[in-house]
Amino acid sequence: MVRRLPRVPILLALLLLIAALAFPLPYVIVEPGDPQNVLGKVEKGSDKRLIEITGVKTYSTEGKLNLTSIYVTSPESKMFGIDVLSAWFDGERSVQPREVFFPKGVSSKEVDQQNSLDMLHSQEHAKVSALQYLGYEIPEKMIISSITKESPNYKILANGDEIIKLNGVRVTSATAFKKLLSELSSPNTSSDQMELTVLRDGAEKVFAVSTYKATQKQKVLGLMIESKYQYPFTIKIRLKDVGGPSAGLMFSLGIVEKLRSENLTRGRNISGTGTIDAFGKVGPIGGIEEKLIGAARAGSTLFLAPALNCSDIQHVPAGLQVVAVETLREAVAALESKDLESLPACG
Repeated sequence: MVRRLPRVPILLALLLLIAALAFPLPYVIVEPGDPQNVLGKVEKGSDKRLIEITGVKTYSTEGKLNLTSIYVTSPESKMFGIDVLSAWFDGERSVQPREVFFPKGVSSKEVDQQNSLDMLHSQEHAKVSALQYLGYEIPEKMIISSITKESPNYKILANGDEIIKLNGVRVTSATAFKKLLSELSSPNTSSDQMELTVLRDGAEKVFAVSTYKATQKQKVLGLMIESKYQYPFTIKIRLKDVGGPSAGLMFSLGIVEKLRSENLTRGRNISGTGTIDAFGKVGPIGGIEEKLIGAARAGSTLFLAPALNCSDIQHVPAGLQVVAVETLREAVAALESKDLESLPACG
């Protein structure tokens, strides 16, 4: 005896399927971007280099150091079930919740602005980390860029003030300043008062400032500080239509390659990704598998990836070796190595 399925549940299932395919879903599609050689020109036909260094001797290069990127669909784009299914099945794109790239309450314009700011910061950190790796000393100025209205120092300090000393102790980096501030404003200390010496209009001025509790365990002055570095020569980085901090590592390697007589690339086609801080520490990024695909499409055989992204890699394209790095120094050592099989691998 053959049992027929009830018509109502079948109809309901069909309606639900149609609704899933016909109504917009809260997702974005992520796909591989086009890698760009940081040792090459900004674009075809242009005379401008992506990294241009003047005022010091530079060396010619023989290979490629590609920064990798991803394309993410706009949050305003309507994403239907058929689009999501197509992305899932083609194997080279991924589907992510919209909030991963476009947080709730934040406009796409604000996201673009933040990405542009992150790119600028990554370029500065790339310059500093590369030059320090090469043995240059890079003086740092700490400039107050904004003051929160909740801060008791809102009417005392001013944007543009350069921080010189804290409680009479000269500070020469944002890291040193934050460390000293943390020590002076420990939850165990009885006083929230301290002296801040700033350079304003060419003169040193001393102000009595106060910390306040931003969280249960943290006291702050309520200042946003921007680091400005003094370079021994000029380094310009030109990059179009790419935002975010993930190109930092490749910018650093590109600068090192141009300033050292030893050739790192040795004619190879190398790709990579990773954030970098002013001390040369490499940090994780998003879209790692799409970036691997982009690198393979561009003909790369070696890929430098942040060690913290290794667990995100489920598939490595054929012919591509992925080397895990935690610092700029490790990345340079990997490119110098004649025994790639001995290097820590991802995937």
